Amino acid sequence: MLGSGVPILAREVFGFIPGAVVTAAILFAPPVVCLGAVVPFLVQADTESLDSVGRRAGDLSAAATAGSILGSFVTGFFLLPAMPLPLLLGLTAAALLAMAGLAARVLGGRVEKVQVAAGMILLPTLGLMGSGLPPDRIHSEQTLYSAVEVTEREWADGRRVRELWQNGGSSSAEYVESGLPAHVYATASLEMLRPVIERANEVLVLGGAALTLPVAFTQANPDARIDVVEIDPVVTSLASRFFAFGDADRPAITVIHDDARLVLRDGTESYDLIYLDVFDHLLTVPWTMVTEEALSDMARRLAPSGVFAANVLSPLEGPGSEFLARFRATLERVFPASRVYRASPSLRLGATQNLIVIAASSEEALPAVDAPLAPVLAGGRPLTDAWAPVEYLQAKVFMQGLRWN
Repeated sequence: MLGSGVPILAREVFGFIPGAVVTAAILFAPPVVCLGAVVPFLVQADTESLDSVGRRAGDLSAAATAGSILGSFVTGFFLLPAMPLPLLLGLTAAALLAMAGLAARVLGGRVEKVQVAAGMILLPTLGLMGSGLPPDRIHSEQTLYSAVEVTEREWADGRRVRELWQNGGSSSAEYVESGLPAHVYATASLEMLRPVIERANEVLVLGGAALTLPVAFTQANPDARIDVVEIDPVVTSLASRFFAFGDADRPAITVIHDDARLVLRDGTESYDLIYLDVFDHLLTVPWTMVTEEALSDMARRLAPSGVFAANVLSPLEGPGSEFLARFRATLERVFPASRVYRASPSLRLGATQNLIVIAASSEEALPAVDAPLAPVLAGGRPLTDAWAPVEYLQAKVFMQGLRWN
């Protein structure tokens, strides 16, 4: 709870990269040093002669490695999905304290039973207190893929909005009263792609989140069949529980819980529109979805007059725009015709903003869009499965500073 403010303060005082180093030193260095001292201490305590020190060190190191492997699997697949992270951290701290007391007892040391017992009660209690939901948060959990939250609050326009958050980024937002999309990129995409949607028979959406955009697509064209690839089934469950997707039967929408690249590679269906809306953190696109090979798979699945579209977050000037130039260069290797439009034309070029990318096999297949083009030129080496430093390129957005207006 207290540590959540350290990264913000460190960045303000030291800058982005030095602030990250300071944050890691403050939050991670002390526990890592303490845990790293356990094996050497146990080797010393369990060794009676120098002749056996090698064997003792090997046995303890093997046990520690096996415990680390087992702990990683148990934590990732069972504990994190089962309980809030603050509570899990509190229980972990209590377990470490209990094991330290047990080790002291076995090794003949002094054990302060009252202090150990108090710590074992206090630490989980603090974790439980930190797991409480703020007033605007109606659900929170950790899935196998991300930390997810559902919030409901009043936006600046006075309307109440329900949002799905994944790893700190707002992945879906819709107005509570109407169920319509509230994100600017979603409403802009609907307007830009309306001619394509209205004539489409088959649509593929990569990245479902709360399924707000697929629901809006069905409202624009009730006859269209929409396949949605969403890797996390928990997110789809939340869409049914808290969002407009669950308000009615949606036979036109089929949700496929799988990896998008596998679906693209192995499927044979042809689509009139493929919409890419996948993020793995606040604004980073998974590199596997923006390479030449990935885009080629999407182009292969398009009908002859089909359209590819994508939602991308990026500034339009400064170091943070380098990923966009590389993506445009990659796009032009696959699609003969492409455009990049600004979802919010009033934003400054240096602001981090939603950009709608539209591409097709010919200029004639591109929809007529009454929106300003983004000044994005192809530049740099195209991204491929063998070379795609997407995280490095998009980290420059953070280094430039996340300016949202």
